[in-house]
Amino acid sequence: MKTVLLLLLLSPVVLWAQVFKISPNDTQRKHSYVVMRDGSVVRGQVVRQDSTVITIRKGNGDMTFVEADQIIRISPNRPDDVVRTESYGANPTLYTVFVFKDGTQVEGDYVRRDNTMITVRKRNGQLTYFEPELLARVDTIRAGVTSADGVAADDGIFSNRFSPWLLTGQTAFTPEKGRFYYRNTLALRNEFDYGITRNWSVGASFVLPIPYLVLSDFYAFNGFLPANSHLFTKLSVPVGNQFRFALAVDYQDKLYPYINTRGALTYQALAAIGTSQRNVTLGFGLTDRGKRRYYQYLTPYSSVTPMDMPIPNQSFLTLGIMQKVLPGLTVISDNRINLGQNQAYYLDNLERASVSFALRFDRRRHAFDLGVYSLMYRDRDKWYDGRQVRILGYLGYNLIIGKP
Repeated sequence: MKTVLLLLLLSPVVLWAQVFKISPNDTQRKHSYVVMRDGSVVRGQVVRQDSTVITIRKGNGDMTFVEADQIIRISPNRPDDVVRTESYGANPTLYTVFVFKDGTQVEGDYVRRDNTMITVRKRNGQLTYFEPELLARVDTIRAGVTSADGVAADDGIFSNRFSPWLLTGQTAFTPEKGRFYYRNTLALRNEFDYGITRNWSVGASFVLPIPYLVLSDFYAFNGFLPANSHLFTKLSVPVGNQFRFALAVDYQDKLYPYINTRGALTYQALAAIGTSQRNVTLGFGLTDRGKRRYYQYLTPYSSVTPMDMPIPNQSFLTLGIMQKVLPGLTVISDNRINLGQNQAYYLDNLERASVSFALRFDRRRHAFDLGVYSLMYRDRDKWYDGRQVRILGYLGYNLIIGKP
């Protein structure tokens, strides 16, 4: 009996000896990487350890709490060498990855959710809690080999990491913070986008001159791929887990340097409903082209007098659909309707609407787009053959550059 009582008294001491303990160096660092037993990595500043709970301050200032017995180690550097392999029988299963706005990830399943707290059971059975506004997206991944940052090593299942892009338009989602996004369309148009913060991005696009000049003789891409360059930025604000609003501003360089007083400015408000994997994006835009300069003679003997005439603003509606239908395949539809009457100054080639459909083949760091893009005109006199609809092939390549 005495032996049993002694073991009961000593068991808490034994358990405490097996619990991970932080060191003074861990609390002195501003940034640490806490490697968990389930393979996830928590990034932030280790604040303190109370009994069996360790408090970590993440990059955005929020506090998170982890159980000490679930920690493998704390490292000052990103543990890219950590690889975890789990076996789930002959048929690999799917699991959910909760991606937070600061880049950390947790694997598990929903247990309970309300307006103030989300409860998730991790794959090792432990419960974790976090606020809904901290969640950036939820991905579905195949169980198997994963790296420390939660990226699946399977070749079959990939999340749609290019959710900010449709085909020629954008959604209300933004590029990941600290990453460059690159896109090439039909080997002509090059586009770069960079995530400055998790809600703000900037970018630019241009068309390679030599192939464009060759193909423009056939008018194949007229109205589809503009020859002049663009600068753009986007500010996005999430509202809950299913809504996101954004404001995008685009500056288009002057096509005719001596006619227009400045390039066109386009303002667009976007609202995305759904997740990064499956969403519908509605948008309303307004293009302000400034003024157009004319030169006239008031009398036969007078000098040339310049006159600046305002160009009417052009408004339009957009509808984008992005649906992940297979583990490595996303369906995309990008559509636009130009509102109002036709104006000769719009330079939209008399387009009333554009409709597109494409398949996006997702991979770990890049994706391929293959589809069709059609332009519908206001009248039948635009093209020599009298066609009111043109159908073009669409081919795009997307690439992510850099680590978070």
